[in-house]
Amino acid sequence: MSPIKSAQLFISIGTSKVLPNSDLDAKKYPLFAFFGRSNVGKSSFINSITGVKDLCRSGASPGVTKTVNLFLINNKILFADLPGYGYAKMSIPERKKLEDLIFWYLGNPENNFNQVFLLVDGKIGAQPSDLEVLQFLNQKQLPTTIVATKFDRLKSSEKARALKKITNQIRNHNVIPYSSVTGEGRQEVYKTLGI
Repeated sequence: MSPIKSAQLFISIGTSKVLPNSDLDAKKYPLFAFFGRSNVGKSSFINSITGVKDLCRSGASPGVTKTVNLFLINNKILFADLPGYGYAKMSIPERKKLEDLIFWYLGNPENNFNQVFLLVDGKIGAQPSDLEVLQFLNQKQLPTTIVATKFDRLKSSEKARALKKITNQIRNHNVIPYSSVTGEGRQEVYKTLGI
């Protein structure tokens, strides 16, 4: 049974990089961020853990999320859904603008993250861009958990090898194998969230 009973859009932050005022004080809520490469399955992951099918937009092509979207969960914690980085069908300037937004938000001292979830493709492992992002998170000393998505696409005989590969690439961070299709890893995500 899911511990998440409600999920609603709290606020969206665009490429102007301005933290907007709100009737609710965002700083009083525990904050969790979720992001990864543009085609890693982030929207499906967030929809899966919240149990709300269309909470985050997902599409056949990557690069759907273009703002930082904050969702209020159970009226007591915030999920920050960040744009994807890397490959996306958009111009280089537009892609750089989104990546600037990501790093500005993660590096903003006003944001006190309880945990940052970095999603990597479980089938192909961490890519150079993932490792660069992880280096940034380590430099900022942000608490980080790695989620290896799309684990249902691996054969049973491949899963242990894939997990070992990612664990060796990442080092010193917890890695959660996850499937938005089967729900594998969901309880471990809830445990990390403390809900």
